[in-house]
Amino acid sequence: MNRTLFVYIFNKQLKSILFVAFAVFSLISLFEFAEVSRKFPMTSWSEIFLVIKLSLLRGPVTFCEILHYIYFITATFSLWDLCRSHQVTIMKSAGKSPQQILFPFIAFSVVVASIWLFVMHPSGIYAENLYKRNTEHSDISSYEQNRDIWIDYGLDNKLIFIKSLNQNQIGNFYLFDQSKNEKIIAESGEISQNTVFLSNVTVLSQVGLKTYANLQLKDSISPKLVQLLSVSPLRQTIYNLYKIYQIQKQDHVNIRLYEFAFHKLLANGVSFILFALVAAIICFPINRYKTKTNLAIKVISFSLLLRFANSMMESFSYTGLIPVTLSAWAVTLVLVLISISALIWKEA
Repeated sequence: MNRTLFVYIFNKQLKSILFVAFAVFSLISLFEFAEVSRKFPMTSWSEIFLVIKLSLLRGPVTFCEILHYIYFITATFSLWDLCRSHQVTIMKSAGKSPQQILFPFIAFSVVVASIWLFVMHPSGIYAENLYKRNTEHSDISSYEQNRDIWIDYGLDNKLIFIKSLNQNQIGNFYLFDQSKNEKIIAESGEISQNTVFLSNVTVLSQVGLKTYANLQLKDSISPKLVQLLSVSPLRQTIYNLYKIYQIQKQDHVNIRLYEFAFHKLLANGVSFILFALVAAIICFPINRYKTKTNLAIKVISFSLLLRFANSMMESFSYTGLIPVTLSAWAVTLVLVLISISALIWKEA
């Protein structure tokens, strides 16, 4: 691989994504400023600066959610520009294979994915937490509530379902003990260390139905598991989620939503590579002379298709129809394999 060619294509993508990313982040900050200004008065300069600060703290999380598509746009139009100016044809004439031309795009996608996974996403979560600490609005706390948690104690034949969990406060607790043929239902509760304190409890067993004002359940719930459950999967970072299997092994549990969140983060990182491959399919060699409008339609269509497919697989995962690992990786890996196959076929 010619180093000059690699540096040229790499720098071309870097300039494009920085320009588009800055424009999009500015637009996001503008919308966040309008949203935050509706909740806080601006009667003095200090309050105006506070609103600006809060809008900038909310922007990074939203930006991280759409960075994949920002990269897709920049990669597609960078490659299309090379094809439109016949530089790809010149490179092929000079003996460069399609794989050599595409390699800088794949390398750049790996770099962007690593920065997103280990720097930008954790920083966005940190900024969101700072925003929470500076506000006391009820919509933020409800957004942070952890909902629909399934904890499967496979070895003990017990299944716990928690409708909502805000820090360590439980709302609607259900325990299904198959070994004892017993069901425990509580309206509210609290988790502390390895003890669950329940209120307004109904116990249904072979003996009959009993009600209790309060009930304590002592179990092998480790402090690490409680700490993990205190934060919603959506607000977890790769640095917290990589410990998920260690905690599951230690507590003999299966925490479906957190395992899904971990694999989804990794799959999102791989999706940067997917977008580089799809950009190559769209741009060369057959479609290189298509108009920019046609190109934009293809980019938007594929982005919407991927968004819909990921949402559908996520729904299947939450309902337990398919394993979380399969639901997180299936769409991305299948599209990667299809993209590689399509590129080989078109270049054959």
